[in-house]
Amino acid sequence: MFTLLLASQFLAAPQGPTPGAVYSAAQAERGKKVVENHCTACHGDDLSGLEGPALVGNSFMVKWEPQDLGALYKDIRDTMPVGAVSSVTDEEKLDAIAYLLQQNGFSAGDMELALNLDALARIPLSRQAGPVTLRTGSLVRVTGCLTPGKDNAWMLTNAGAPRTAAASASSKPADAASGDQTIQLLNVFPNPSVHTGHRMDVSGLLVRDAAGLSVNVLSLEMLAPSCQP
Repeated sequence: MFTLLLASQFLAAPQGPTPGAVYSAAQAERGKKVVENHCTACHGDDLSGLEGPALVGNSFMVKWEPQDLGALYKDIRDTMPVGAVSSVTDEEKLDAIAYLLQQNGFSAGDMELALNLDALARIPLSRQAGPVTLRTGSLVRVTGCLTPGKDNAWMLTNAGAPRTAAASASSKPADAASGDQTIQLLNVFPNPSVHTGHRMDVSGLLVRDAAGLSVNVLSLEMLAPSCQP
């Protein structure tokens, strides 16, 4: 069983995340009934996905592990069930999240998740201590200098570390830090040569392999006509 990293939401001292379980078995049991009544028609009896995506297993964790419980709760609160969002209360949706945590291997504890969005946003949905390593397939944004490579290839030089697109949605791209990484860009279309030497913010799907980091490009945005931060 994994243990969620619990930010010190119940402590006055700002000590940062500390290990701890964040939902109770009783809350997960309530959530099971919510999921069975409102979720399985789209996500499957075993939650492995039907018309809707899987809510358990690797594909679920690839999407949500770089994020936090606040983001997961807001997504479920605002969009689920499809076409009947108001048919399930916010409290029931939070209970459903407790059940999803249980089904994804996170251990229960004595406390329950509370309807406090700020507190939920301080709980990383992580199965490890420390920074989460973004996996291949993660939707990311990365900022750097657009530079031509060999054989019509393109890359970002002086790039910062890729950041999850959801985690950076509330920040301005121009605030993204430069770095010392070189990241290959894949399937860049249309030809971005007019932006050669410009500081760019790239969104796409991360590819992590023995050659290093690449991004399968979905969009590019010019931040500045110079590569200086």
